[in-house]
Amino acid sequence: MTPAERLNALLGAPLAWLLLYPLRLSRRRIGGAVMYHGLAERTGDRARELVPPHAIGLFEAQLRHLRAHFRLVPASELLAAARERRRGKRLPVAVTFDDDLPSHARAAMPTLRRLGAPATFFVSGASPDGPHRFWWQVVQAAFDRGEGRTVRRLVEERCGRLPGDDAAPLIRRLAAAIEGLPPADREAVIGQLEPLAGPPPRETGMPEKDVRVLAENGFEIGFHTLRHDRLTSLDEDDLSRALRDGLDRLEATLASRPALVSYPHGRADARVAAAAREAGFRCGFTSRPEAVTSDSDPLLLGRVEPSFRSKGHLALQLAGCLLRGAARSRG
Repeated sequence: MTPAERLNALLGAPLAWLLLYPLRLSRRRIGGAVMYHGLAERTGDRARELVPPHAIGLFEAQLRHLRAHFRLVPASELLAAARERRRGKRLPVAVTFDDDLPSHARAAMPTLRRLGAPATFFVSGASPDGPHRFWWQVVQAAFDRGEGRTVRRLVEERCGRLPGDDAAPLIRRLAAAIEGLPPADREAVIGQLEPLAGPPPRETGMPEKDVRVLAENGFEIGFHTLRHDRLTSLDEDDLSRALRDGLDRLEATLASRPALVSYPHGRADARVAAAAREAGFRCGFTSRPEAVTSDSDPLLLGRVEPSFRSKGHLALQLAGCLLRGAARSRG
């Protein structure tokens, strides 16, 4: 840790409490959401991992902070909780998870249950019967096997010059290029990369039984779309299909139809929100680090990606998000 990071870790939580105390005493109708992906024994490296996990210990420390200082609610109740909040009451926060990952049921769920915390899991339902890798996991596996140069050549043949600053990590520039491709082109590139990535681990993905176990233990399940396409780049027909494909099987697994959606890559706009509303979703979540206020669009709610450094840094992240939201909101 740098000196600044050590200071954030040590003083971030008490400083965040001081910053938010006047907001808690106000009548502001406001709340927030946080967005995790995977959990592991150690926190991942953002410089070389596209979707690094949080360490289980860090997640627990952050969850304890959230539980101590906020009112934790399922994602489906967040907007209503923000709108109904009264002076002096805790600000509501929803804990969410994206992607179909084994650590949801094996690491996140036991920690959440032990601390009595609600959470919402947004799943794609892409691996009900066997291993499945998302496209960025294929890219990651190829890199981890030392195939970065070959990956770059194959991607540049399809995409041309890579987007972004040359100083940015190569793996992130390659992922940005692949993400921007039309779905058919992206699948073609990933098909070329599969041999470089090697076979998927046996426990890749999230089997149907894990989804069912989460639901049986009282955790809310939302939809994350079957193929994880960037929805803002799809035409009307493909967008409509993306928001519906896979829902029937997920509904059969849960015995109820998910009413919440988390947009792939956190990207959505007014057109995507309208399509989600048409598909029957009541709430939609992006990855924009924005507070949820009384005038938020239910289909365009923001979330904060928690710090990979410390509990204190997350406390400051969330405090900043909520204070900015309070300054912008009307109520």
